[in-house]
Amino acid sequence: MLRRLSRKAARLRRDRRASAIVEFAVILPVLLSIWAGMTEIAHAIDEWRKLTLLARTVADLTAQGDTQNPIGTALMSDIVASAAKVMRPFDTTNVKIVVSAMGVDLKNLNLFPRVCSSVANGNATARATGTATDLIVPPGYQTTGMRYVLAEVSIAYTPMIGSALVKLVKGVGNQITFSTAVPWPTRGGTTYGTNTYTEVVVPGTTQKACDGSTP
Repeated sequence: MLRRLSRKAARLRRDRRASAIVEFAVILPVLLSIWAGMTEIAHAIDEWRKLTLLARTVADLTAQGDTQNPIGTALMSDIVASAAKVMRPFDTTNVKIVVSAMGVDLKNLNLFPRVCSSVANGNATARATGTATDLIVPPGYQTTGMRYVLAEVSIAYTPMIGSALVKLVKGVGNQITFSTAVPWPTRGGTTYGTNTYTEVVVPGTTQKACDGSTP
């Protein structure tokens, strides 16, 4: 009896039938994980690229100004509404957009810029006017009297496949916030006071130029 069992065990050890199926079953989860990760990363990069493009578009269109100063409310609404087209096919329901007209002190080079006027869409809050201590004047704009537009956009990204896995990371929810800020030189608007740089004024509760004058 024992000899018979021993022979069967020996034949079983030598039997290589279906070994490929077993090996494939072992490696399949690894292959699926790699595929899911690559798909998720590509999707996230694409949405990040679209978000950056949105910030550039909003900043550029705002910096061109309007036939009037401040920019007309209807035109500003159209600029913000461009998010739906620029971000397509991604959902823009929760996108946050803040557009601010920024300025550098006319007399002293202060690396903390001044918020001259600011507007935001319904999901965000406009910046308060005055010195923005949480910002630094970008390189290339560090000139006394410089005026520029700053577009700040953000969106909550929900992974297509790995949302459950993201939750496993300590301190991280099932969403990741993508955000970007793009400065843009003003190309329209009006000069105020003794400043030679043109300035655009965005519509909002405080429609004033950086020198304090009301357009």
